[in-house]
Amino acid sequence: MKTNLQARLRKIVNASGRMTKLGVSTQSKYVQECMLYGSNNYFDIDELYVQAGSYIAKLLETEDAVVTSCASSGIVFTIAGLICGSNHRLVENLHIEKDNISKREVILPKGHSINYGAPVHTMIELGGGKVVEVGNANKVTKLDVESYISDKTLALFYVKSHHSVQKNMISIEEMYNLSQKYNIPLIIDAAAEEDLKTYYKQGADFVVYSGSKALCGPSSGFVLCRSKEQANNLRKQYYGVGRSMKIGKENIFGLVAAIEEYYKEKEPSINMEDLQALVDKFNKVEGLSATIAQDEAGREIYRCKLHVDEKVFGISGYNLNEKLKSGNPGIYCREHEVNLGNLSFDPRPLTSKEDLDLIYETVLKIGGKDEN
Repeated sequence: MKTNLQARLRKIVNASGRMTKLGVSTQSKYVQECMLYGSNNYFDIDELYVQAGSYIAKLLETEDAVVTSCASSGIVFTIAGLICGSNHRLVENLHIEKDNISKREVILPKGHSINYGAPVHTMIELGGGKVVEVGNANKVTKLDVESYISDKTLALFYVKSHHSVQKNMISIEEMYNLSQKYNIPLIIDAAAEEDLKTYYKQGADFVVYSGSKALCGPSSGFVLCRSKEQANNLRKQYYGVGRSMKIGKENIFGLVAAIEEYYKEKEPSINMEDLQALVDKFNKVEGLSATIAQDEAGREIYRCKLHVDEKVFGISGYNLNEKLKSGNPGIYCREHEVNLGNLSFDPRPLTSKEDLDLIYETVLKIGGKDEN
């Protein structure tokens, strides 16, 4: 089934990862069927919010959960929920009243003040929070965080992501110990993380996830909550700042289905042998060198990391990347180190081994090389 829109768009080969700018992920048949059921029926939406959160909490062994339109909105809901609590006046007038509220400072390690497509501090501020960055970009200690805690502190905020600085950063355990010592909630932004249970078990009061990244669900998100009272306060934001971020019924069903499927054994479209075969082929080309590299944040994610020697291959890594993206189909890879001549190809979003062949052949064609 096609629309006229489809003919207006290039095909994209996503070797970048679960990236919002590329549509994040594709959904399984089961997830699509559940979304269709949601779209074809009516529900009491408030009841759907509560029951979906309760069922997600059961699946992930937590006290409660709140469904949102994405992980970013999950951050907004959490901050706004902490500030407003059950106060109806604040829920409806948060940004009018916030300057009269002293306890809204959110302590954020400076190495975690990231831009993942939008600045994380913008989401905290949308929820009414006032960001207090502590430490330095390349080093944040427990003392750095503790020295900024005051009676104005609303929450401690920790970003578990490959975007964050990985070295010399305060640990989750240290943040948890401070949250317990001062009775301050700990929020963990784990949007793209693959482990849906460990951060809650480590003591976080709120853990924010994307439903469309590791889970491969539709555009959605959810927040794991330490108590039902906290979850109820977050859900009140559907009628406050969260109104502009509401999640549709079909996406709620798709999110729940994706969580149900998540822990079932699945055969990847591309395995490590396939990835190694691509590495071996690249290494036979003059000017290219490839390895299998683990994710920067230590997750069990492995990619083909390609280094381009401009003098030998005839084109820089930057220009190779630009030509890959501008083609039809467009091939998008991870470009975090493109200034160093490095491109990384993530196999998780690829649909078949033919995608690996296409990547290899296109790289050689751009470089003016004959296939060996």
